[in-house]
Amino acid sequence: MNLARKKLQGRKTIAVMSAKGGVGKSVVSSLLAIALSREYNTLLIDLDIHTMALPKLFGYEGSLHEVRKEGIVPFTINEKLKLLTLGGVVRNKTVILPGRNQEKVMESLLGTGAINEELVIFDLPPGLGDEILVLEKVTDFLPVVVTNPSELSVKVVKYLLDYLAELGKDPLLVANMSYIKCGSQIIRPFGNLSLHGMGRKQPQIIELPMDETLNEFIGKIHEYKGELLDGINKLSIMINERMHQT
Repeated sequence: MNLARKKLQGRKTIAVMSAKGGVGKSVVSSLLAIALSREYNTLLIDLDIHTMALPKLFGYEGSLHEVRKEGIVPFTINEKLKLLTLGGVVRNKTVILPGRNQEKVMESLLGTGAINEELVIFDLPPGLGDEILVLEKVTDFLPVVVTNPSELSVKVVKYLLDYLAELGKDPLLVANMSYIKCGSQIIRPFGNLSLHGMGRKQPQIIELPMDETLNEFIGKIHEYKGELLDGINKLSIMINERMHQT
């Protein structure tokens, strides 16, 4: 824990999270890391220690990290972007961890990883679990919360927004899969996003479309040039403004 805290000290950190699964959080964190790496040397850390989607998205499924004197060496995506994941330690093995073992694995990954970049982005698993508690102990992160506009997803994500408010954090909200472009028409399959009745300060919101071409870029997400990038670039501008304020 102390080593993880020391390695993250003085670095800008962002946590991409959601209380709801299946909302495209790992895609958002991947594209956001790519966008921000144009300005910052960036490390994307996969804290979803159970399913590990990031190595699949970037084409490192089944690959192992090198281990050197300075620690576990992240995968290189490009000159300014690297990836650290438990998938680079266990390959494709299923990881089922009870209780405090989850916390220990996350602390070990952070404490033994070679972290040298000025910006660190964490991709968290869905839910309110040990991952958030570990991050609270080691760094002061900017939260980016991902949902889709469905009523169920918004109701579930409300728990996370309320918890972040109790921590005094002001998250950015990504409404993923909000709409489909069909010629000149905009179709909203989940309806309009509504945060009515949340009773707290509403976060800044970025809406992202559905893009059926995204599946073509699994394994090479860093080559994606599709419709999501307009919203991702707006999100990166918002994050830059927040980070410069602090």
